[in-house]
Amino acid sequence: MSEPTLVAVEPRGYHVYHDPASSHSVSETVIEAVAAIRNRDPTDDPIPLTNVLDPDALDSLFTDTHRGSERNGGHTVFSLSGLEVFVHANGHIFIREQQSG
Repeated sequence: MSEPTLVAVEPRGYHVYHDPASSHSVSETVIEAVAAIRNRDPTDDPIPLTNVLDPDALDSLFTDTHRGSERNGGHTVFSLSGLEVFVHANGHIFIREQQSG
């Protein structure tokens, strides 16, 4: 996974790309990106993705269909560690600070 790239200042927003050909799952990419943004080591200080959603369900939303064709549409949005996470079927993941108020 590449490091998240800052793409917006107010609120702070980041982009990371999930390569479906990599050995990482979408949920692993999300956890690693959130850990990098929050300056945490996910092995010592776990990111609580399972408190928000089932990682296997997230992964299955963006893997090939049972017939082997790619899923090229759709997205999901959820909150995690004070961040809004936008996962798109095209591999792009946008993460931004949640706005209060």
